[in-house]
Amino acid sequence: MTSFNETAIISYVESRIKDYKKEMEAATPGELQHDIIFGKIEAFNEFLEHFGYERIQR
Repeated sequence: MTSFNETAIISYVESRIKDYKKEMEAATPGELQHDIIFGKIEAFNEFLEHFGYERIQR
């Protein structure tokens, strides 16, 4: 069973990943900003995996 805090954190992380995915679509691949956003998405996905949740696909 998950606590409210855990559910809220996971929900926040998932929404941030979705927001970053939209930003990454607007950035040109190969540009620094695109790579920075990609790194943030990867970091959040690793966080999810660390706590036993599934990655959100890019």
